[in-house]
Amino acid sequence: MIVATAGHIDHGKTALVKALTGVDADRLPAEKARGITLDLGFAYAPEGGLLRVPLGFVDVPGHERLVRTMVAGATGVACALIVVAADDGVMPQTREHVAILDLLGIDTGVVAVTKADRVGPDRVAAVKAEIGALLAGTRLDAVPVVACSALTGVGIDEVARLLEAAAKPHVPDDAGRGFRLAVDRRFTVSGAGLIVTGAVHAGAVRVGDRLLVSPGACEVRVRGVRVHDTVADTARAGERCALNLAGPRLSPEQVGRGAWILAPDLHGPATRLDVSLRVLPHEVRPLRHRTPVQLHLGTVAVTGRLSLAEGGAVEPGATAHAVITLDREVGALAGDRFVLRDVSATRTLGGGRVIDVDGPRRGPWTPGRRAVVAAMDTLDDAKALHGLLGASEDGVDLTRFARLRNLPAATLDALVAEAGAVVEPGRRIAFQGARVAALAAGVVSELTRAHMAQPDNPGLSSDEIAAAVPGSERPALPAAIDELVRTGRLARRGPLLHLPDHVARLRPADAVLYEAARAVLEEAGLDQPRLTVVADRLGREPDDLRHLLDKVGRLGWLLRISKSYYVLPEAAAELARIADAVAGAHPEGLLTVGRFRETAGIGRNITMPLLEFFDAHGFTVRIAEGRRIRGDWRALVPSDGRSPAHRTPLLVPRDTSAPTEVPLFATLANSKAATGIAHELSPRDCRNVPADAGN
Repeated sequence: MIVATAGHIDHGKTALVKALTGVDADRLPAEKARGITLDLGFAYAPEGGLLRVPLGFVDVPGHERLVRTMVAGATGVACALIVVAADDGVMPQTREHVAILDLLGIDTGVVAVTKADRVGPDRVAAVKAEIGALLAGTRLDAVPVVACSALTGVGIDEVARLLEAAAKPHVPDDAGRGFRLAVDRRFTVSGAGLIVTGAVHAGAVRVGDRLLVSPGACEVRVRGVRVHDTVADTARAGERCALNLAGPRLSPEQVGRGAWILAPDLHGPATRLDVSLRVLPHEVRPLRHRTPVQLHLGTVAVTGRLSLAEGGAVEPGATAHAVITLDREVGALAGDRFVLRDVSATRTLGGGRVIDVDGPRRGPWTPGRRAVVAAMDTLDDAKALHGLLGASEDGVDLTRFARLRNLPAATLDALVAEAGAVVEPGRRIAFQGARVAALAAGVVSELTRAHMAQPDNPGLSSDEIAAAVPGSERPALPAAIDELVRTGRLARRGPLLHLPDHVARLRPADAVLYEAARAVLEEAGLDQPRLTVVADRLGREPDDLRHLLDKVGRLGWLLRISKSYYVLPEAAAELARIADAVAGAHPEGLLTVGRFRETAGIGRNITMPLLEFFDAHGFTVRIAEGRRIRGDWRALVPSDGRSPAHRTPLLVPRDTSAPTEVPLFATLANSKAATGIAHELSPRDCRNVPADAGN
């Protein structure tokens, strides 16, 4: 466990750490010359020493001008050693440091009343009373207070025992979360290269791991790990460690204090933070909208501006949601603690916890966005996901949710299952199960209505179904449709959806007309005629015939090549095979218009529409010299191996007094393109229809 010292300048923090560990944390010549700490110092309790459990200490400076450095040292630690000199008592930096520890969420520690050898018992008692008043109402109000002296050794052993006891319940469990280390120091070592140190906030790191420096996204490889100043194989959350890094584009300037070393999946620097903000009770003025601030998060300090709902203010001691817009990118995830100071860095204003990163720039205070932020304002991942499912109209992006909360895949899957969410495949968007179920019921109802209103319609497209769905529910429609198809309550045929037992039926007159049109197309062979020619042969108007051919084209029985050409699928497949062969015979693999037309034996008028159809469907691609084959001509045939050419039978009604409907998926017994999916006609296929259905 890591322990951070806290307290006013010259109250004996460094001397106390030395008495506990035997290590002088002041490493700079200026620190030794002046007798004060100017930068972060580090010490580790050696084996067999006064401390019987592995503890590391971050010794922070106590000067008011170095609070930024103090915050960097206190981030990521679980325990605080608050130092108050018996002769001085509680001082300004004591108060500020305690406030910062409270804002950072540290609730474990020990208060050491140092220099107790200089004063009498009454003074020690008075200082302890001051400390009790200072800690009242903070997370540290229950920590033990002990008088001691680093000079005489009195009370040092008791401080050690209390720190050992505080360390026991803080053994971290990284639970497979991604690695995060906040860099607080960097230096180079001859023969080794770049070294960075910091507190491990989450996960574990091992030699050979490939990580990222964030912000910046510079790739690095871990060449070595040291924990408690000892070579180690692994460093885990709750420990301080040193990493020897190497990388193809790595430079020391990229990994200074404020950077993160983390798992690649966690990289996502942000300039906008949705936060839960608490203003310190001793502030004399409320914190207002648009106030410039200095944010301390991890080991970084960056300026920004505060945004509050409706231009409001947060009173001293109050808590509110806010948005902090930063002047440069920082690495942050949900749950990260931060401290806010005034922009000149002279006093601490408040702090809190990150809720979301890089939220919408527009509408941050709309009711919908407020509901989303409120749902995420919890450290309980299951509760956050449950709340988001209910608050997010567009669904929950599970990839983003996992990164924001640093969740391993197994944990995320368990949370989704527990919440009963339905996940849209591909995009990994989750929706509330009850919402999807209600929408699915609506889809089934809409298809039932459509089938009854248009029995000759094979189904509806997703866009047609969406048009009947309320706009607020459309984001969940793909998930509802996928769920219906997966459970067999809906069937999909190409782009169309229909109920599983729906059999589309043409009116007898339409069936007769389609069969006649098909006969004309079959007679023509590969050189398929124009729509006007087919219509003229049948004595029909082209627009009337087009309506029918479009209808059967939805089934794949015909392919609409252009407004003027409808082609049999088997003819289109054969023409595509010829195109493939023509291109294969060309020295440069080109498909030229003239050679294709000559080989296929088709007319000029259909050639270009056909080639453009091939382009549009990805079979060919047009280049300056001609065309190249990009796909397989067999792709024009359904993947189940059947020809798309399903034919409608000419059904003579069994009872001429009762018009019948014709099953659209039936196959003509004498068709040259019979495919093995013939529909046996039964009495239920010949149902009565209204008298105006046609003859």
